[in-house]
Amino acid sequence: MNLFQVPLQYVERAWRDGASKLSDAIEKAQGEVTADQLKMLLTRGERSLIGIRSGEEVVAWFAVNVVQEPNVRHLYVYAIYAPGATGQEAFGLLAGYAYDAGCSEIRGACSDAVLRLWTRKHKAQKLYNVMRIVLKE
Repeated sequence: MNLFQVPLQYVERAWRDGASKLSDAIEKAQGEVTADQLKMLLTRGERSLIGIRSGEEVVAWFAVNVVQEPNVRHLYVYAIYAPGATGQEAFGLLAGYAYDAGCSEIRGACSDAVLRLWTRKHKAQKLYNVMRIVLKE
């Protein structure tokens, strides 16, 4: 397996070649962003598109961004499509990408099921809950 970052000028091509599967993850984003909006963020460089290749096949896509907080630099994972890359090798590639970017952590919002999976497989720790209060409908 190898991890690669898609250069901005090739995001459109990568989207047609399979990165559009991130749309499945976006459906769980509670309306924060649509698939078309994610694609726009990727093509403008506001998020980075990375993939993991196993042989000739891309088995995972990630929409990520490096975030510098006052006390920590982390790789924030906004969307994942990785049915063929949930093991330690794939996670090690993602962790290496984050480390090479100067990050000391990987973060992301996720469902309870993904939290259990990442806790079991990767020793993830729950930081806090994100709540929403709708002011007007």
